[in-house]
Amino acid sequence: MRRLRFRSLAVSSLALVAVAAQAGSRPRYGGVARIALQHKVMSLDPLADEEYPATRDRISSLLFETLAVLDSRGVARPRLASWWSADATKRRWQFRLRLANFQDGTALTASDVIASLSKANGAWKYSAADRETVTIESPVPVVHMPELLALEKFAILKRSQDGTLIGTGPYKLGEWQPGDHASLSANDDYWGGRAFPDAVEFQMNASLKEQFLARQLDPFAAAELSIDQLHMVEQSNQSVLLSQPSDLLVLVFLQPDSSSAARAGRRNLDPALRQALSLAVNRTAISNAILQRKARPASALLPQWLTGFEFLIPGGTDLERARQLRNSIAAQAMPPPITLAYDFSDPVAKSTAERIAVDAREAGITLQPYGESHVNTRGARASVNADVVLLRLPLASVEPTVALAQRAEVLGLFPESSAALAAARPEDLFEVERRMLADFRIIPVAHLSQAVWLSYAVHNWIQDAAGGWNLDQLWLEGAH
Repeated sequence: MRRLRFRSLAVSSLALVAVAAQAGSRPRYGGVARIALQHKVMSLDPLADEEYPATRDRISSLLFETLAVLDSRGVARPRLASWWSADATKRRWQFRLRLANFQDGTALTASDVIASLSKANGAWKYSAADRETVTIESPVPVVHMPELLALEKFAILKRSQDGTLIGTGPYKLGEWQPGDHASLSANDDYWGGRAFPDAVEFQMNASLKEQFLARQLDPFAAAELSIDQLHMVEQSNQSVLLSQPSDLLVLVFLQPDSSSAARAGRRNLDPALRQALSLAVNRTAISNAILQRKARPASALLPQWLTGFEFLIPGGTDLERARQLRNSIAAQAMPPPITLAYDFSDPVAKSTAERIAVDAREAGITLQPYGESHVNTRGARASVNADVVLLRLPLASVEPTVALAQRAEVLGLFPESSAALAAARPEDLFEVERRMLADFRIIPVAHLSQAVWLSYAVHNWIQDAAGGWNLDQLWLEGAH
């Protein structure tokens, strides 16, 4: 596998999906873009341990900006940084800042950038040659530092003593009701030019029942859809955008620790039993039936369309081999029912967990699924009393090394996260991913698409291959 093939595969896939919906040639200023989100967001802080970080980032990316941004081809472009360079080791990077102001009118400086980045990554060393130049030194090589800094968690913001967060983005935060509502108003002094809508309003955990019945999205400009909602609109002539299969449904066996040693869950189960479960899971049936063909069976942490090498990692169903492995475990070593926790608020997770339990039973493995709250947050997951959890992980980046590093970090595999960032060749990244999956503590199940339902009044809505939104050029028909 050569570097050229690695990049071209990702680019060709991205170019097909990162399109502008109903692109208009004469944008209009004005109007309010109301957007319905599936999940609740409790904090807009990009560093908060949020249960649904991708949903949070849809809001916060309009308020807080990063040094770089990825374009529709997955290439890093300047944002708050006007240019950058690196030394031969890829450990020392220098960024030159553009002239921009925070939303309180103060100028962006190198010290602001350092203060913000140091909270996101305290292992790096930072220095400023002047007010507009920032140097970052990493203890290990970071081949794609600009792409890494395009992640929302590296957004540049000021933190006031009263907890107020101030960014440089095209919108300012107006009304904020955690878990319910966010209202943003256009920043007239934005360095990139004023956004077209006067305001963007996000309604969280919104019910779309009436809109489904009427096949009309009013009063919303757009709404996130879950897979179980798609069938309500896909039969009619509605505008629905689907991302590439990017979210990962994955089984993660929780590591035993001193606090869980006396509990039923968190046992150090036999690796043969974990492998047997992996072989028993019918990923194709889950993707086609449970996930309504809006997903792809997953054998790796990153999808085939992004890396080009997922097919090299085994992940098929083999019930005969699964039964052999299960039967090879001595009777005294066979545990009582394995407990599987899933997000109780997610119908898709519930259906998937129940199907996995059925598949496991075919191999002689007893799996007991149950709903749990907040399993997708690292803080809550630390206290989950289960052997294994079913997680849904968003794809953080369309740069493969950054995407794998972030999934490794979320899973607590920090050495592998650093190794992924240092990977200079596809084969290096493949080896990191292979090691992460070798002991079957992590079992990929499916890569799942994201969907958004658009009103006919919406123009220039851009969704990238991973489901991320770029609303910089969004405008509304009939706006005044």
